[in-house]
Amino acid sequence: MPFSTKESGKMVEVCGTITREGRPVMEVTSQFLYRGAYTDFENTFQRKTETPMQINLATSKDVAVLRSKEWFNLDEPDHELLGQTLTFRLESLVRFKNKTVFSSVETRGQVLLELPTKEIIQVASVEYEAGVSHGNPVIDYLERHGSSIEQPINFENPIPLNGKTPTLSPSTNIQRNLCPYANLPGTITHGMYSSAAVRSLVETWAAENHVGRVRSFHAQLTGMVLPNDDIEVKLQHVGMVAGRKIIKVEASNKETEDKVLLGEAEVEQPVSAYVFTGQGSQEQGMGMELYASSPVAKEVWDRADKHFMDNYGFAITNIVKKQPQGTHYSLWWSSW
Repeated sequence: MPFSTKESGKMVEVCGTITREGRPVMEVTSQFLYRGAYTDFENTFQRKTETPMQINLATSKDVAVLRSKEWFNLDEPDHELLGQTLTFRLESLVRFKNKTVFSSVETRGQVLLELPTKEIIQVASVEYEAGVSHGNPVIDYLERHGSSIEQPINFENPIPLNGKTPTLSPSTNIQRNLCPYANLPGTITHGMYSSAAVRSLVETWAAENHVGRVRSFHAQLTGMVLPNDDIEVKLQHVGMVAGRKIIKVEASNKETEDKVLLGEAEVEQPVSAYVFTGQGSQEQGMGMELYASSPVAKEVWDRADKHFMDNYGFAITNIVKKQPQGTHYSLWWSSW
């Protein structure tokens, strides 16, 4: 649970992991700002999982520079690194001395290598600790010489996914007497509602109501929302990362046009199937002997017939058995 001091107050970040049958399936991170002027930097810290980075050791110089780092520890000192691409998965813990200087820095983690067999093994580890510091030399080295595993590619022209979808903010807070103490103009709508309402629109427009395709969602509350405010939400497909769509989210007050929420989501593309005719296209009636003798094969054929009859008005077995000359086919697909 990191604590850090900002210009407008102290930021508290809470990260929770949701597990299913003992395995993590989701991380939920929330940030809370305590407004005011704080100078107790000695009580603030930040713990974070660093972005996974890859480094290609193309030359002997690249290898020598990495081996010279005191924080880099090979599991086997004689392991050949020349020509290899290493993946660094690290975690850092920093404590603050003041706004720009750390009182201590710790970075630890694994260095991984993918073998030609696609097996991933650990070949080294990172162990770094330092006192008063102006930066993190481990992360600085990786940013200079490496690149993140998943590089986003932004479109030159974003693709709008909808018009300006309206939503109405409810009265989630009802205690008016406390508003003056917080210097608020009214009972502001709870930010969790705004975030959830906008995410539901991402699921509808960007994921076509398939909730599981939304792999990540980040929302930043940038303005106050009062009860019965008309909010307009705009979604844009702005790029791709590792095959996933990057969706930019903007929610604005319809009357003032002030932005009240900014966000970004990553959405998986729908599952695609590539189908080819195979041996069955070589001879009329191919596969029908197995259809007649195998209940399992018959069940597969019958399911395919029902699907195509319900959706396209013809049966595959009719084509195989009779080989009609008047059936025309079209292949439709979705591409992003």
